[in-house]
Amino acid sequence: MRTTVANSQTTGRSHIHLDLRRHIVRIPLLILSFLVACGFSAALVRTGPPFPKHQTAAPHNLTKNTKIWVSDFELDAGDVKTDKGGIVGEVRPGILERPRKRREQDPEVQAKKIVDLMAKSIVEDLQKSGYNAERLLPGAASPNTGAWVHGVFTEVDEGNRRRRAIVGFGSGEAKMDLYVTLTDLAAPQTPLYEAADKENSGKKLGAVITMNPYVAAAKFVMEKQATDKTVKKTATDISKEIATHLQ
Repeated sequence: MRTTVANSQTTGRSHIHLDLRRHIVRIPLLILSFLVACGFSAALVRTGPPFPKHQTAAPHNLTKNTKIWVSDFELDAGDVKTDKGGIVGEVRPGILERPRKRREQDPEVQAKKIVDLMAKSIVEDLQKSGYNAERLLPGAASPNTGAWVHGVFTEVDEGNRRRRAIVGFGSGEAKMDLYVTLTDLAAPQTPLYEAADKENSGKKLGAVITMNPYVAAAKFVMEKQATDKTVKKTATDISKEIATHLQ
C-alpha cells in the first residue's frame, strides 16, 4: 500500500513538472510574439544608435551642370606634449631641431595639411574636368542648392569598433578609411554617420561612430602620414567617383 501511494505521488509530481515546463516554454514565445507584433524585434539585435528603420536614399536631380560644393573632410588631431622630460609617449625634439620641423610633426598641423590639400585638390580636379566646383569653407553657411561633397576619416580599434580617425603619436593604426558621399542640398539631409558615444581616450582614439547604412558612400584607404602625392592621388580618385555619379 505504501509503495502504491508513493508511486502515485511521484507520478503526480512528474505531471506537475511537465506542465510547468510547457508553461515556461510558452511564456517566452508569447513575449517574443508580442514584441514582434509591436515592431520591437529589431531592437533585440541592434547595437549602437538607431537609424530610421525604413529610410531610403532620397532621389536627386544632379547633373554635370550642378554646382559642386566641397567641404573639408573630418579628421582630428591627438594631443602630443613637447617636453624635455623622459616620459614615455611624449615627443622630445632635439636640441638643434628647427622650429619648422617641430611644426611639421605637430598632429594638428599634419591633420590640417591633409584636409586642406584634399579639398583643394578635389576642387581643382573637378574644375579641370569642366565642373563648376567650389570649396565650402568651415563655418560658411550651407547653400540651399547644389551637390555637397563631404566625408569622414575613420579607423577600426582592437574591439573592431569604428572610430573617427585621429592623427598623432600613439593614435592607433597607421592607415585610415575615408568615407565620402555626394548629397543633393535641395533634398532632405541624412547623416553620414552617428556618434555612438562621446568616449575619447585621451585624444589617442576618436569617438566611436556608426556609419549610416542608408547613405551611399565611397570608401578610400590612406595612410595617416600620407605624402602630398598620395593625398592628391586619393583626391583624383574621389573626383572621378563624383564625375561618375553626375554623368
